[in-house]
Amino acid sequence: MASLKLTSFVLFVNDVLISKDFYEKVLDQEVELNIQNINIGFKSGLALWQKQYAEKTIFEKEIKPNEAPGNFEIYFETSQLDELFDRIQKNSVKILHPIKTQPWQQRVFRVYDPDGYIIEVAERMEFVVKRLQDEGMSIESISEKTFLPKEIVEAMLK
Repeated sequence: MASLKLTSFVLFVNDVLISKDFYEKVLDQEVELNIQNINIGFKSGLALWQKQYAEKTIFEKEIKPNEAPGNFEIYFETSQLDELFDRIQKNSVKILHPIKTQPWQQRVFRVYDPDGYIIEVAERMEFVVKRLQDEGMSIESISEKTFLPKEIVEAMLK
């Protein structure tokens, strides 16, 4: 069985900085990672993603309000992405998209749960960073390709 870890709930928001301020200042959530003010991760597991960027990344187009399938996704990580995708296919789960590489080089697939909520399953970013290093990329290049700060890339490679 694939090792699957619930990593976060991702809210799609219109203005990441306004939402960040709300969760940080009003609800005392501590920012763990800020990726170019497009994606904010809090230590609690809550994450924010700029809505239009998320929709273009997931659906490869901007979504009109009446087309919106939901405004959040449940995010899991696994070290066995291909095996889990095979199991998903064998269980007749409705697939939003098969495994693909995101702009930040992470391999992911997305499916719908029985109620239509989006479930994202991705390889861990540590694996992405290690894969890029194994391909001969420098720490600086990995940082640029993954949108991760250089310090985080270095920590993942230790």
